[in-house]
Amino acid sequence: MSLRSFQRPRRLQAGFSLVEMLVAMMFIGILSAGMMRIYSTNLAGFQRVNDTIGSQRRGRWALAALQDDVESIGYFAFVGFNNPAGGNFSVTSGTQEPFMILPGPSQVKVVSPDPANPAGALLPATALPTNPDELQYVSDLSLPIQATLAGVTAAGLTLNLSSGSLADLQAGDIVAILDNNFEQFLILNAAGSAVNADLAGTTLAQTAGGIYQLNAPGSKTHLAGTPLAFFRPSVVTRYSVQAQAWDPSNPAITIPCLVRQQTPYPVGGTLINWAGVPVTVVAENIEGFVVDLSYDNGTTWLRRNGTAAAPVAYPPGAASWDAIVASITTALGPWNVTGTPARNLSNPIWFRTYPFLIRMDVTSRSAAPRTESTYNTTSTSTNPVADYVRRTQTLLVSPRNFGFSL
Repeated sequence: MSLRSFQRPRRLQAGFSLVEMLVAMMFIGILSAGMMRIYSTNLAGFQRVNDTIGSQRRGRWALAALQDDVESIGYFAFVGFNNPAGGNFSVTSGTQEPFMILPGPSQVKVVSPDPANPAGALLPATALPTNPDELQYVSDLSLPIQATLAGVTAAGLTLNLSSGSLADLQAGDIVAILDNNFEQFLILNAAGSAVNADLAGTTLAQTAGGIYQLNAPGSKTHLAGTPLAFFRPSVVTRYSVQAQAWDPSNPAITIPCLVRQQTPYPVGGTLINWAGVPVTVVAENIEGFVVDLSYDNGTTWLRRNGTAAAPVAYPPGAASWDAIVASITTALGPWNVTGTPARNLSNPIWFRTYPFLIRMDVTSRSAAPRTESTYNTTSTSTNPVADYVRRTQTLLVSPRNFGFSL
């Protein structure tokens, strides 16, 4: 017997042929491409939802700030808007009126990076889709200071401070003693626990009709522990959309922001130059702000329509607040027993006499444009065009001080 007969037979060497490998790789490629497409679609949808939620959140933030302020339009606390008969304030055509809605007064342009080449040169300044409106109004501001009276001196008041800081007080602010012998004083300055009153200024304000009390300032008796209230009278608030540099890495990039500015009402009612007034950003990426007014509880709206290139002011053909007021006068006719029209130079706060309804439309946008945005109708699968995801939200407010004349 030979040795070969004791050797075990070797197994056949199993494996994949080249054709089998190519077929397997083809199926794996198809499966991977499908999974990547599903992932890409889901990711784009997730980003789009995030952009929509972010835009809605910015719009809600802006409307919340607007609601708090707009509800207080015409609020004058214990201090009335100074009587024009006193020579301090006058309201004529073209001056700073106590309440104004300005339809698209100026075009807003922003500078953005190129979505197709973020690291490259910035795009030229582009105008927003529509010219945003402006809202301006005057009111007294309640200051966040809580205190009780300790005593009355020849120079002013001593008090017990419970919250806030007297350092926030300015000359011309007002302190009111809230008891049956109600008095209010113009503040000269404050130091420590004492508020020095400007008795001469208070007397002049009474003569002009700005402070409503019949007695000479400081002539009444007050009990210790009486609560005090502090106010800043006749402050003009302005809401507008402006281009702001909001990217610390590149100050040349600007985005549209809803901003708030405040300044004292000018003596004589001179039109305010807002260029040097400090700006507080309420919400960023707000590119639309439209304010409408209704005198019949929303049945009729004095509103603006049109585009940035061809604005149509409200009512059609009107281009200013004067025309809006003229429409109100035409619609309402005489609004008091004397037959005085709505625009009354002897009563600059005529708007408080009627319960107007104010509607505000705020359009927010995503932080960056995306090619998958459905808001750009020129975008196609072969020629994708990036655009912002936008969201418009509406707020209706009836100012609590409207409908009550002083």
